[in-house]
Parts: sequence; structure tokens; C-alpha cells
Amino acid sequence: MLPNSLEIDLLQQSDTVIDFTWTYTGDACRVTRDEEVIYTGTQNSLKDENLQRGELYTYTIERLNGEGKPIEQIKMQTGTENHVENFVNRLQQIAVTTILSKSKIILAWGAIDGIEQFEVYRNGEVIDTVDKNQFTDRTAEMDQSYTYWIRGKRPLEKSEESFKTEKSAIARVFGLLNVKSSQEKAAEEEFWITKKIGSRNRLLAEKEKPKTDLQYPIWHFRYTTFLPQEFLPSPNPLSPNRYFSGDGRSFDPESKDYRTQVNFSLELTEGGAVLEYEKDVGTSIAYDWRKKFRKADVASSEGIVLEKVKEDPHKVSLSLKHSVGNPLTPSPNIDYEISATFYRDGHYDIIGIHDQAPNHEVYLRTGKNSEWEQIHEAESKGLAWMSDAIASQYWRISTFE
Repeated sequence: MLPNSLEIDLLQQSDTVIDFTWTYTGDACRVTRDEEVIYTGTQNSLKDENLQRGELYTYTIERLNGEGKPIEQIKMQTGTENHVENFVNRLQQIAVTTILSKSKIILAWGAIDGIEQFEVYRNGEVIDTVDKNQFTDRTAEMDQSYTYWIRGKRPLEKSEESFKTEKSAIARVFGLLNVKSSQEKAAEEEFWITKKIGSRNRLLAEKEKPKTDLQYPIWHFRYTTFLPQEFLPSPNPLSPNRYFSGDGRSFDPESKDYRTQVNFSLELTEGGAVLEYEKDVGTSIAYDWRKKFRKADVASSEGIVLEKVKEDPHKVSLSLKHSVGNPLTPSPNIDYEISATFYRDGHYDIIGIHDQAPNHEVYLRTGKNSEWEQIHEAESKGLAWMSDAIASQYWRISTFE
């Protein structure tokens, strides 16, 4: 190993600036942002300004010998922050950073007020618990791809949502009265960050392709909500509709049994983005106290809206909002929101928020791959958790592959 090996010593981001310092080696270094060389010299810091808000960038820092050839390098994928007024999802504001070298993988993420510890998983197994917004993996293999989960919880009163204090108090009452819950859980928001990382052998060897290169990726996206039980008791014991039909299944991307399903396909063509989508709502069925059929109906899908928020030569950003109720009885709606950005180079960054009921499953596949890949799943904690007063779940997934 070279003396004074390259490390990122300091990293700061704002909505339009990424500012970082690396180890002083005494040698010249070359810094490339995506495919563009933006600095060559012996200084060990860079302030990259006038960047786009909420966008991913990949930096390659190379240490050069006397002939100007690289003798060591590290890669860093990071992003600008995205501060907007009246935001709800803190994960939409922060930057998630991945730093790759031959010796380790470093993950770092913006602070989330109220979270004191994060659990870190690698390929589904817990590997550490950290009390700071950073994790270093020194045991990862160079030729392996990995999926990391970073998971934390915080009290609802720390939430960015409106009326958070009132909601926290109501949630604690709910937890006290609900025998299947607790005061803490009902008033506790969950945050899940997922990072998919390709093999370092390949990523460190490859040069970044220009973001404006006309690459033509195709994505297929599926978001399904469902009830795993076959029958569910009515939340209103005085209603003649004593039971409702569930979907009677577990997680399955191809199942035809669901409460709601949204599908869209996004193709980035030479002429721009082509977006197609469809939405469907399953049939709600009510039964009497003997579980005999009483009535059935289908809720309106008007509360499901997919929009193209922004498009430029190298990416497309989408917004999906979902609010669908039970047509047979007054009850909270199934609510969720998604913000997703898809890049021509194949990377994506998807951020979501949803109630902690019913079951949520989200899948993605590319035009080259016929198999659905699950990018998010959450099991229902009970229909009462659909109440607006109960804590939500926040999630984000992005790729560096």
C-alpha cells in the first residue's frame, strides 16, 4: 500500500455545492466528475459549485506519478441536498454517499434528527450497529456486488410532518389501547435506506460515461398494496359489515390479488422520455357475522396520480401519489408517495413514504431483465396503523452499479 493512501477526509454538501478534501499525498491528483476532468494539481480539496439540486454525481480521484499516470484511485458517488419548503420526507433532503477503494467501502448519509442508532445490514444480514451517520466495510470482497440496508427509528415528535406533537400524543394513546401494539411503536417513525453497489473490481476500473450520452434504458415499475389475511374483522363492531375480504397471500410480484396496483414503464429514447402507466383497484367484499357475502364494490382510482416532474438530457424525475379508500365503510385511505429519478447511465434514486398498513411491495425490472427485483417491502402492522395519527415509514433506494 502506498504511504498516505487516498481517503476522503471531509465532505460537505448543500443544494448546489459539493465540497470535499482528500488525503494530502504530495503527489498531483486528478479529479473527474462523471466523465469530465474538473481539477488536476497538488491541492487536496475541491469545491464543486453550480450543481443541480438533489442530483447524484460520481467523482474519481486519481493519484498521479511523475509521468501523469494513475497509481491509486478512489471513487465517490454522492449528491447535492434537496431542501424544499413544506417537505415531509427527510430522506428526500439528505445526500447518501458511497466511497469505494481497494481496501474498503464507506457509506455515509445525512443526519436525521432524533435517530441515535442505525442498524446496518449487508445482503440481508445485520453486520453492525452505529451511532453516527457513517459505516465502513473492510471485509467486502472486491469481486462481489452488495446490497446494504441502513435502518433507524425516531420518536414521532421529531417528525417533519404537520401537527407532529398532536399526532405523537394520539399515537401513544393508540398504542396504549391496541393490544397488538405499544406506545413506543405507534409513535415511532422508521427510516430505511438501501444502497446497491456493484463489484469494486469493475467500478474502479471503468471510466464514467458522459451523462449526456444517448443511452436508452427501459424501466418497468410495480407498486402493489395488499392484505395478507383471507378475512379481516371490521374496525367498527356495530357495522353490519362484520368482516372484509383480504387477499390471502404473501409477497409475490405476479399475484393478481391486491388492494391496489400501479404499473409504469419509462423508456429514455433519443427523442426524450416515454412514460406509460396503468392503475387498478381490487374489489372490496364485505361479509356478515357468519362470513356470508353482503356486498362488494370497487373504490375510485382518482386518488392515484403519476406525473413527470422534471426531464433533462440525462435524467427524468417522477412523482407518484396514492390515496385510495374502502368503498364499503368509512376508514382511512391507503396513502403513499414516491419521488423517483432515473438516469440514462442506468442509476436510479427512489424515495418513498407510506402508512404502516397494509402490506406494501415495490418491484423494478429493466428492459434487459425479465425478472422482477424487489426494491422495497413492508409488512402490515394492522389496519389501525393506516390512521393519519400513527407514525409513517420512510424509505429510499439508490444504485451505484
